[in-house]
Amino acid sequence: MTRFLLYTLAAFLGAATAAHAAPLLGAIGAVAGWIGSLGAVGQAIIGIGLSVGASLLQKAITGKQQKADTRDPGVNLSIRMGDNQPLSFIAGDYATAGRRKYAGTWGEVDGTPNAYFVDVIELSSLPQSGLNGVWVDDQKVTLLTGEAHGEFGFPVAEYRSGGADYMWVKFYNGSQTSADGYLIDRFGGNADRPFTSAMIGRGVTYAIVTCRYDSDLFSSAPSMLFELGSIPLYDPRKDSSVGGSGAHRWDNPATWEPSNNLPVITYNVIRGVYYGNQWIYGGQNLSAYRLPAANWMAAMNEADALVDDGAGPVPAFRGGYEFRGDERPLDAIEDLRLACNARLAEVGGVFKVSVGAPGSAVYAFSDDDVVITKGQSFSPHGSLDDTVNAVEATYPEPAEKWTMKDAPARYDSALEVLDGNRRLPQGVSFEACPYGGQVQRLMLAMLNDARRFRTHQICLPPDAWPMEPNDVVSWTSVRNGYDNKKFLIVAVAAPMSANVVVSLKEIDPADYDWSAADALPTAVGWIGKIGVPAQVMTGWTVQPATLYDASGAAWRPTIRVSWAGGLEDVERVWVQVRLAASGDVVFDSDSSRYASPYYSLLQPVFQPNTEYEVRGRYVPVSTRPTEWSAWLSVTTPNVLADLDVTLETVGEDVRKRFEELQADLNRSIRRSSELAIALSLQGSVGLLDRQVLRQQSGEALAQIIEEKLVRASEDEALAQTLELVGAEIVDVSASVVEERQARVTADEAIAQQTSSVTALLNENFAAGQVKFAATANQSGVNARFSVLLRAGTGSGYHESGLYLEIYTEGGVQRSRFAVNADQFVVLNNGQRPFLFEGGVLKLNASHIGTIVAGLLLGSSGKTRLDLDNDYLSVSD
Repeated sequence: MTRFLLYTLAAFLGAATAAHAAPLLGAIGAVAGWIGSLGAVGQAIIGIGLSVGASLLQKAITGKQQKADTRDPGVNLSIRMGDNQPLSFIAGDYATAGRRKYAGTWGEVDGTPNAYFVDVIELSSLPQSGLNGVWVDDQKVTLLTGEAHGEFGFPVAEYRSGGADYMWVKFYNGSQTSADGYLIDRFGGNADRPFTSAMIGRGVTYAIVTCRYDSDLFSSAPSMLFELGSIPLYDPRKDSSVGGSGAHRWDNPATWEPSNNLPVITYNVIRGVYYGNQWIYGGQNLSAYRLPAANWMAAMNEADALVDDGAGPVPAFRGGYEFRGDERPLDAIEDLRLACNARLAEVGGVFKVSVGAPGSAVYAFSDDDVVITKGQSFSPHGSLDDTVNAVEATYPEPAEKWTMKDAPARYDSALEVLDGNRRLPQGVSFEACPYGGQVQRLMLAMLNDARRFRTHQICLPPDAWPMEPNDVVSWTSVRNGYDNKKFLIVAVAAPMSANVVVSLKEIDPADYDWSAADALPTAVGWIGKIGVPAQVMTGWTVQPATLYDASGAAWRPTIRVSWAGGLEDVERVWVQVRLAASGDVVFDSDSSRYASPYYSLLQPVFQPNTEYEVRGRYVPVSTRPTEWSAWLSVTTPNVLADLDVTLETVGEDVRKRFEELQADLNRSIRRSSELAIALSLQGSVGLLDRQVLRQQSGEALAQIIEEKLVRASEDEALAQTLELVGAEIVDVSASVVEERQARVTADEAIAQQTSSVTALLNENFAAGQVKFAATANQSGVNARFSVLLRAGTGSGYHESGLYLEIYTEGGVQRSRFAVNADQFVVLNNGQRPFLFEGGVLKLNASHIGTIVAGLLLGSSGKTRLDLDNDYLSVSD
């Protein structure tokens, strides 16, 4: 070691060429090769001359030009695929779309196969400190961390619909020691791509995204973006063993903490990023002395100093970056340096940094100290090509899904006048700074610094030998009119003497001053789903109304609803009615067509003189959203208070139904006759199969006839069977007819089965029919079961029957059970407590909660209570 130092000293003092201080920007051999050896010091010995750059803006331009074209600028917004992707990790505040490592589908929901899509996304090749945010497509979403699903992870609030979840996110921070059980259970048995227990992903940060299919929520696999917390970083300020205060130790990563401090991130990259003992990125085996603790701590403290960006105090220089294995560490460091206006220098193999405003002068001199026997140079200003009077910049904006956003341009009209009424802008990309306020401060400092044109190259006496790039000196010069003027050393060279040649650039610490008033207005563009606004219910009115029968008499109370006309993309109107007293919904239908005259009379059975509340909603042809109207109150008219009218109306409905049943029975009797003479299905279009078993002896005839018909066309399908079992002798006959039919068209489906029996003796006859029928068409659905009996002599006949049905009236389904009989009896253990006969209902006993009546008479006829007229009379 002693011999090496002697050789080094001899080289500096006696080399044929001068030895120079080497800045980081130019120390390509030192940093790009990540010197584990002493190559950089060796290069300094043989005299490589480098500088820290003339101005911050020139450094930014030069650094970007030198940066290798290995990645797209800004945040990785699109998921990458394939095993040829480089490793990556995030330090500071940043986001990434990650790399797809596995994807698959499974499960069935409501008949939908492969209803769940699972995406396994690697976010970092190193353990990260946490998941700070998630974007789905163009919307930042909320993870319901308090409602974690046992397998899928955290539900996404924005993808919860109708009480069901449709997206979940599960996050692993890289500390996992076993494979995910959910993935093993769902995909472990996949014959082509099994997910096995060996797929742990040790040290890898990854997310599992599970989506349940829904056509309204997903048109394709969602585009994900994850905001990650930093990897743990070493901060010497928190290491009491190197002059800091805290438990951090370089040799114990378990003591480190996440950080977005840009000098802290840069320090760790230069010294090297490791996973355990495995080198990952940056420097290798760099000793701590090569990054002097005092220098770097000062830079880290400067980055943490609070500044008011216009929205309150924030740390001066924060940032983040996604490091990729295929990017030169020097290029990544350049982005970090740019985000905090830092100047980096490598001086004899030692790396030093200056952040923000230059420090105080460490050396002062006057004209008398300048060695005049050596050449001097002075440049009062640069060329026009090097002149800048405006700065334009882009940066990743977290509020706009981390896309590169234009910061407010920094223009100065006074400078443009000085430069011949020309605007001379320079663009800068701050890829490692996702803070708009910080970007504005960087731009202002760059513009001010770029206007410091004066540069000198002079020779100073031997006492200036300790000077290094980034040091500040103070010069008092009568010749140049300087009074303690500050200059930054941008280059140092030792000629073949004890003197020192320095290159100086004028600086002014005031260039870095900032106040909230300096902030330029900025706006964040909308990022998220651009949904169609929900259409409100317009022109909505409700009124009491009355339904009338064919004779013009008031039949039922109802409600008239009306709405605005002439609207586009509206097909129907959805109406709900509830009882005002209880809130129970008694009507809910969207069957009202949206057409002129733009109103509807609701068809359900409403109670008379009762308060209801009604609301409506448009049903569009498209899937755009609509909103319910407010509940509007309405009281139905007091119609059908007359019990006789009510019974008469209902009785008329039932009578019409029985007339239909009678017509069916007549048709069935005719059918038996037609079958007997082979007139039934013959001549019908389709395929007909007819089989007859028949024997006759004189006037006696017995026969069984069976017919089958099928027919199919573009708009109809029909299947039908008829069967007759009959016997007759002259005027005495008996028959049984069975008929079954199934028929469908484009807008109707019918299924029915009829069984009929007939017996005839001269003029005396008896017949019966049992029928099942079901119909579904545009008007609604109907189902009916009926029994009808008929018997008589030549002078007349008698009928009895019953039916049970579900029918659709006015878009509302109803049910009814009707009986046609002279006497209707309900038995209870042989007793007849319930009897309806001759229009009179007789009960042995009754318990009635509420009675609505017009007239009450005592059994003796002496007491009369006229409720309609509020009159009570008692007579002897």
